Amino acid sequence: MTKKRLLLVLFFLIMSYPMTTIATNIVNDAVEVDICIIGEDNRFVYKIPKNLHNDTPYVEMKNNIESSLASHWKIEDARFEDQQTNVAYTFFIKDLINEKQDGQMKVAIPYSFLVGMFGENDPIQLRILASKLIDWEANSKDWARLGFAAPLTYFSEQEYVYEGAVNELLQQRVGHFNGTVMKGQLVLHSAIYLSFIFIQLIACIILSRRLKNRVIEDPEKIHQYRKLYYMYQIIPILMIGVQIVFLVMSELLTAFSLYFSPGIDLLLIIVPILVNVILIPTFFVTIEREISKELEDNSFGAYM
Repeated sequence: MTKKRLLLVLFFLIMSYPMTTIATNIVNDAVEVDICIIGEDNRFVYKIPKNLHNDTPYVEMKNNIESSLASHWKIEDARFEDQQTNVAYTFFIKDLINEKQDGQMKVAIPYSFLVGMFGENDPIQLRILASKLIDWEANSKDWARLGFAAPLTYFSEQEYVYEGAVNELLQQRVGHFNGTVMKGQLVLHSAIYLSFIFIQLIACIILSRRLKNRVIEDPEKIHQYRKLYYMYQIIPILMIGVQIVFLVMSELLTAFSLYFSPGIDLLLIIVPILVNVILIPTFFVTIEREISKELEDNSFGAYM
């Protein structure tokens, strides 16, 4: 009985092995195209398996794709990167967003220019990456009806993935994507981002006062003053790091660039961080002067 079970297990393992290998090859042989709609730095990224190049030099492949894209879009920059199993070609598109006004934007992508350079029966994976603060609509239809799936993402971007043959995508002709900034979430995330200034202000007040009290109450600590001085600044410095991480992870970088005009978006991004950086020396340099003055007064009073 045991031998029969063992033979059955071996049989299924042998039968499943070639199926697994074939499935893996299909995935690896698919051309991956990423459409990154992320504000001012929009781009197309083509990841082409090396076995599909057919001895075509990478520079020639880049030029062929760029020639097709340049027929419809303005290419700002183009580059390629030789990776382990594929070659990634990145094309920065200057005019990917056709219209942008009051937090609403329109993107039109003719698939013939995007993937027409590949064979019609070639497998392709098309992935659209966008900010989670933007509500997107595709061809006025549900994404699923167009063949796109929306896998769960944990970070600041959302994605829509299409898998099939190039010909199936070409039959859709043009992808019309309409995006709207979700103002409620934008306001909420902006309020949290600005609140870092008040948290930093309170932290600097409390920690600088504690530093002062510790040195004044025990003047012998003056010999360790520099060590204490930097130690009490660790939390405010870490808060700046957290603030920057929140800025990136909340997708405010993208939302600001899409919603506000150039210049205003940079002010909204940089000013809160700059204020928090300035608060640290403002409070701790001031408290250092107060400590020196009080210690001098105490010393002078002791001699009197």
